[in-house]
Amino acid sequence: MNNIEITQDPLAQVELTETVGNIYADDAKMSIRNANVYYGEKQAIHDVSLDLAKNQVTALIGPSGCGKSTFLRCLNRMNDTIDICRITGQLMLDDEDIYAKNLDPVLLRARVGMVFQKPNPFPKSIYDNVAYGARIHGLTNNKAELDEIVETSLQKAGLFNEVKDRLKDPGTGLSGGQQQRLCIARTIAVSPEVILMDEPASALDPIATAIIEELIDELKEKYTIAIVTHSMQQAARVSQHTAYFHMGKLVEMGKTEDIFTHPSHKLTENYITGRFG
Repeated sequence: MNNIEITQDPLAQVELTETVGNIYADDAKMSIRNANVYYGEKQAIHDVSLDLAKNQVTALIGPSGCGKSTFLRCLNRMNDTIDICRITGQLMLDDEDIYAKNLDPVLLRARVGMVFQKPNPFPKSIYDNVAYGARIHGLTNNKAELDEIVETSLQKAGLFNEVKDRLKDPGTGLSGGQQQRLCIARTIAVSPEVILMDEPASALDPIATAIIEELIDELKEKYTIAIVTHSMQQAARVSQHTAYFHMGKLVEMGKTEDIFTHPSHKLTENYITGRFG
């Protein structure tokens, strides 16, 4: 659980009294209020509140171990798989509490999909990787409908023209960048409303990274996206809003241009200017 390690920093002595900036979105797809995450007795996320604006990209940045990925996994209940994890606060998708006892996490994850740091295609064909979610959720009635979902999803992921003649080949045989786009196609095949991305390009070369970033820009037309990234340049390129985390707390949130040119909090400024992180 390296990602839940919260480290002290010699420049972290600036007092954190409240979040700086505007956490509210005029058209919020997800609204998080006073979220806290505990692993046993250890608190990893402290009283975080923010909105994810509909059809926009929100970047979560901050030093390693600051809670970015832990917070991201709260948004589709991936932390439910960790026995010692406990979450408090209000996390809403539109007007629905995603932690309501009667809400099925499996169905939630179809609405709030996730793309992980390392490409993780199933040991199946390219076709079956994309078709998997549609099959288990019963989204199609026949082979023709399934074919259409697979083709459309691969097209949206910018991969169809590269693989259309080898859909029966193993997904694991693709290049790293192609595998990540295959995972994105698999995610969007079940028609999610939100896509969470945990450093989706960190294992890719610069060319593949550029392709993924272009894809993110296209996907926001239909999906609400939250992306964790260690690359401030990437955050600046792909996002409209940026949230800076430090030691499990949300320090500052605002328009990406404002965060990177005129940060309001000293901690944010120190991180962006390379003084720590």
